Amino acid sequence: MPEPPAAPREEPSLEGRATEGRATAGPPSRPRWAAWLVPGYAISYGLVLPAFSDDFWWLGIPGMLGLACVVLMALHVLLEGPFRRAVPYATDGTDRRGPVKHHYKVLIGRYLVLVAVGAPMVVVPLAVDVRYLYPFVGTGMVALLLGTRFWLPQMLYLRKCDRVLRVYDFEFRSPVKKSNLRGNGVRSLTMGAAGSPRMSAREPLFSDRWPRGIERGVWFAGDDPFGGVILVPDTGELMCMQPEVWAAQDTARRQAAHKRREKARQAGLARKSI
Repeated sequence: MPEPPAAPREEPSLEGRATEGRATAGPPSRPRWAAWLVPGYAISYGLVLPAFSDDFWWLGIPGMLGLACVVLMALHVLLEGPFRRAVPYATDGTDRRGPVKHHYKVLIGRYLVLVAVGAPMVVVPLAVDVRYLYPFVGTGMVALLLGTRFWLPQMLYLRKCDRVLRVYDFEFRSPVKKSNLRGNGVRSLTMGAAGSPRMSAREPLFSDRWPRGIERGVWFAGDDPFGGVILVPDTGELMCMQPEVWAAQDTARRQAAHKRREKARQAGLARKSI
């Protein structure tokens, strides 16, 4: 495989620096989140305990709501969010397997932490059969069920990235116009010069922020009318994407050469799936 050209670097404008700073400010660290979530869980747990009595059972209602909120926030902190340290692979378009392997490692590691915490919360109270420990059973089961529900789509989108990068090489596209940012890693963007289709992108990490410096350009592996994968220089995030208005590219896909259509089929891009 010929070595891709080096990504051009542009000095962002003063306005661009300000926007970039707001969009990519570092997320709160997990210890900082724990400083809020642990006391919140303890207070909510204490409110649930009167539910075991006949006189103050009504105090258990806000306690259970509090536990549910803490569990949801904890799952968000654990399973979703950008990388918190430098990635151990090249982000200059020369490495297609390194980004995929590291994303798998991160997502599987996060899920194992969930299981290591949630499973004992369910098993231990049932094993010792202590009545006042039963709230742990409920929160542990909710954490495991919802955590699995949140984690599986992350793995699905990463598998899509993996399949594309087994077929296509990277090429640099600049600039990137950021159009929309929604929850669960969903975003819209346009790469390169005028005429490129706006893409609906899915980030397996489900980060709720734009990667730092993405507007200066990305490494793209794919075929515009069919979709593909982008790798963000420096920060190393992957996103799988396809044209946001799929039908608008029907003519371009039909007129594509057989070799292009076959590559798109091998990469899982022959039909709308993102």
